[in-house]
Amino acid sequence: MLFTADTKRRRRAGARWRAAFDALAFSLLVLGLGGLLVAGADALHYNWQWYRVPQYLYRIEGGEFHAGPLLQGLGVTLELSALSLLLALVFGLTAALLRRSSSWAGHAVARIYVEIVRNTPMLVQLYLVYFVLAPILGLDRFAAAVLALALFEG
Repeated sequence: MLFTADTKRRRRAGARWRAAFDALAFSLLVLGLGGLLVAGADALHYNWQWYRVPQYLYRIEGGEFHAGPLLQGLGVTLELSALSLLLALVFGLTAALLRRSSSWAGHAVARIYVEIVRNTPMLVQLYLVYFVLAPILGLDRFAAAVLALALFEG
């Protein structure tokens, strides 16, 4: 089927209208769910005490900004994720190169690593790394978490 310039123009216009309709539908869905949430909260007749939340995010003392427990936890989570990502890249690249190598030993090591990691739940790997490998290698909690996540994702 041949498309003329007019057909292509109509398709682009239709795509624009579809995108606008999708945005409108999404906005209405979010507003509707928000309305249901507010109505449900009102029906509970509960005082949610939102004024207490900022102290867990931040505090300002003497004109200086101090992160609260939630922001500190976010920072630790981002640091843990970034380090695990880099180490997982190393593990994954090493496993891929060993798997592609002509050495039967390298191929076997990579295959064993991949099969063990794929067939073990993340929680089990976290427990094994934290309670078994970390004491043997002398790793602290943070390093054990980085290693466990990197092994699982690599």
